[in-house]
Amino acid sequence: HFESIQSTNWQTVRWKPPPPRNSPNDPHIGWRTEFRSMEMQLTDFENAAFTVFIVLLTRTILTFDLNLYIPLSRVDANMQRAHSRNAAAKGKFFFRRHMAPLEEGDDGYGVKYSSMFARVASTDESTPTSIFGASTYDDVDEKGVSKQRRKAPVAPGSDEENSYEEMSMKEIMTGKGDYFPGLIPLVRAYLDYVQCDTTSHAHITRYLDFIEQRATSALVTPATWMRKFVREHPAYKGDSNLNQEIAYDLMIACKEIGEGVRHEPELLGDFHIDPISTSGAYDVKLEGRKVKNDDLFELLSRYTNRQSFSATRRNSGAM
Repeated sequence: HFESIQSTNWQTVRWKPPPPRNSPNDPHIGWRTEFRSMEMQLTDFENAAFTVFIVLLTRTILTFDLNLYIPLSRVDANMQRAHSRNAAAKGKFFFRRHMAPLEEGDDGYGVKYSSMFARVASTDESTPTSIFGASTYDDVDEKGVSKQRRKAPVAPGSDEENSYEEMSMKEIMTGKGDYFPGLIPLVRAYLDYVQCDTTSHAHITRYLDFIEQRATSALVTPATWMRKFVREHPAYKGDSNLNQEIAYDLMIACKEIGEGVRHEPELLGDFHIDPISTSGAYDVKLEGRKVKNDDLFELLSRYTNRQSFSATRRNSGAM
């Protein structure tokens, strides 16, 4: 059974078949790709950072017609390497070396080629270019997408073995040479492309900066921090045996980090977590009663007086 095979063998990315519909009027949900590679982090900030990054990466892939295909044997190899100690800082992983379609005249995958990203880096600034470096005067359709991208959205070539190479996590996330821009810079380019608003951009930039510091080893991973905590614990004898005292102290430390009570600079750097408290969390009940007219008018008046709402109303020509 296909579903059983893929769900037990390839846990990082899962190809989800369409779910059955209970009635003909139910909406049709097509095939989906599910990212499943994220680990639970110690703080809400970290979890939010990785979740937002994954969502933005999916939008970036779809918008820019990116191709991240590598053979499944290399995906399995990456999973094995990821289990090695300190793999995030010192490990090498197979990753596609060019994510955009190759240009005409390229000799196979990676043997002798100049990707569209390289063309962006070396193009004359006087020539208008798109995100993939193709001249804006090229033959494009009514949506502004060149025929080359429509014809070759998955970067075809003659030698699939040369379509990928080994990269460090730093290179995968921040870029390598002039042919691989890195995932984080691509997400930043996508934010510019969609003209992300200032407030959201500030929050997302904070998340991307944090992930970049993790990828470049400026900040350690939770696994590295936990190993160091155990090694430096007074009760640890260096025999790979964690007694009850060590385990308890480690759990308390993790709990305090998650609640924002304890700050670990090597783990979080300058990203401080606001303290989390349960006090008052359940004091306010969710009301189902209808609000009085006078109270409703007052709330609406306060909302419409906000600067953001007033600007929107002016732009739309409202009263």
